[in-house]
Amino acid sequence: MSAQVRFFLIVIVVGLSAALIWPNIGERTIRLYATETQADGSPLPAAKGDEILKRAEKYIADNYKGKYRSERKTGKPIGNPKAADENYLSITGKFVQTAFLNELGRLEGIDASRVALEPMWVEENLKAKPFKLGLDLQGGMNLVLEGDFKKLEEQLKRQYPPELVAQTQKQLEAEKDADKKKALQNKLDEMKNAFDFSPQRRKQDVEGAKEILSSRINASGVSEPLIRLQGNEQIEISLPGVANPDQAKKLIASTARVAYHLHDPAGDAGRLTQEANREFAEFLKQDTEFKKQEFLRKLEAKLKFPKNLGIYLYYDKKANTRGIGEWQPREFMVLENQPVLTGDAMSRTVYATVDPEKGQNIVSFELTAAGTDTFAKVTSENKGKLLAILIDNRIRSAPQINEPILGGRGQISGNFTGQEANDLALIIKEGALPVPMTIVEERSVGPTLGQEAIDAGVKAILIGFVLVFAYMLLYYHGSGFVASVSLLINLLLMSAIFALMDFTITLPGLAGVVLTMGMAVDSNVIIYERIREELARGKSVKLAVAAGFERATLTIIDSNLTTLIAAVILASKLGVGPIKGFGVTLFVGIVTTLFTALIVTRAVMEWLAYSIEIKSLSIGFGKHRKAAKLAGGKV
Repeated sequence: MSAQVRFFLIVIVVGLSAALIWPNIGERTIRLYATETQADGSPLPAAKGDEILKRAEKYIADNYKGKYRSERKTGKPIGNPKAADENYLSITGKFVQTAFLNELGRLEGIDASRVALEPMWVEENLKAKPFKLGLDLQGGMNLVLEGDFKKLEEQLKRQYPPELVAQTQKQLEAEKDADKKKALQNKLDEMKNAFDFSPQRRKQDVEGAKEILSSRINASGVSEPLIRLQGNEQIEISLPGVANPDQAKKLIASTARVAYHLHDPAGDAGRLTQEANREFAEFLKQDTEFKKQEFLRKLEAKLKFPKNLGIYLYYDKKANTRGIGEWQPREFMVLENQPVLTGDAMSRTVYATVDPEKGQNIVSFELTAAGTDTFAKVTSENKGKLLAILIDNRIRSAPQINEPILGGRGQISGNFTGQEANDLALIIKEGALPVPMTIVEERSVGPTLGQEAIDAGVKAILIGFVLVFAYMLLYYHGSGFVASVSLLINLLLMSAIFALMDFTITLPGLAGVVLTMGMAVDSNVIIYERIREELARGKSVKLAVAAGFERATLTIIDSNLTTLIAAVILASKLGVGPIKGFGVTLFVGIVTTLFTALIVTRAVMEWLAYSIEIKSLSIGFGKHRKAAKLAGGKV
């Protein structure tokens, strides 16, 4: 690679890195809107909206004076230039984090769903993102929940006492009628399956609880919650900016409803669905939840809907701008307002499997005894209709009823992938937590303590950089300055990579950055010592630089490769929590170190030796420097 190509690559990488981290160092503007409805559901008067924004403005002035400035403005909503102008509060400042956005969303009268950052050019065109900080750096609530299977067993024993199981077994043995015998067998299987506490079943129940909790927390308006499995029977929940334990527990205890509604494609529901979907594109233009609901009410009145039917949204999972799947509205579907079945009718036995005859992924489910009778009646009387499955009033699936389901068991097919079938199985079970969850650990970090941690981490990085810079300058003179510039570019590259990754930076992650600074100059030390050895032998600067890099390259790669292996192990599934964050930071640091040592430092040193053709190299004290002067004119 020529010197020109190296310098061009360095300029491109540095420029791109600076652009990617701009959302973290440039000023950001937040918009706050007042809610559009009052407690009784009526539209909010303009005067009350102004009062709400005024209170929010005072809150910023009282609590964040000098850090954020605010003013009331009027303008069009973000991303909707055709909408009418609205009043909002504009808050401007640097280094805006999710915890602060969540804090603003909880202010009285503020619409939490419309607390939004005005996008920067680099965000829209380069997919740059603000750094995502852990709770130890921005504050919030961290909970660890564990499945209480002992309590579940006690509940099941009350629901299915041993004498009931024995009685059902005797009835089954004495029964002669085939249909009644089948119903009793299903009831007995249901009771026995309920007491399945195998490790696989326990893990499945905890995964189902995680999906339900995710739905509940996302619906509460908390931005960027972290909800993940910890082992097989625990769930970790991190809520940025939610430092009140009671509030966090209330979020988790909120209900999420599963319901099953009928759709008749051959009747009024089918005709009205077609007519309503002609207005679907216009519906998507509505930029607030209030406007969307108002649009649906007016559309139902316009199409003269009977009271027993209503418009519902069918949701599909699509990739967002970050490449992460999220549920988005696909179309309207007109359903009967009265559900024919709720999630309470489902037993714990809902699972994804493969149809042995067709080889397709399907979802199998079982009903409770009461649910079996209801489902048999519904499927017998509504053949050919669609049975829509709604989670939080959103349609997630709408399979067709092809035949009566009499035995309390059924299956849903629809050309699913294996993952889609698993997702649908978890959605169906979302009506209630499959196992009681007990809080076994809770920690809260206030925003002040989080800011102190950030300040301490940044201070450690700056002190580390200054000390390394001073040492390299004193020991290697001019060449030490080149190494320090390379280190500065290294930090810039690491920041840019973190801005592109969906990675949460924690305090141990900052420790990884500090460690990287010490390790990064090791590569330059190896290079410089090789060059000094060549100069000591009487070689010219040109030959010494060329030989120094040639001899040092494999050594640098070998020394970093061993650390890279350890970083990969720490960052993999074997590492958890803070350890994983440290491993990811260390991994990124090693990669950027190799780039800066073998590309940046080499480009500068070869430019000095070959383009400027210096006669002596400032690379330290003693005979090495003297040898460089004596050999400077040789090629």
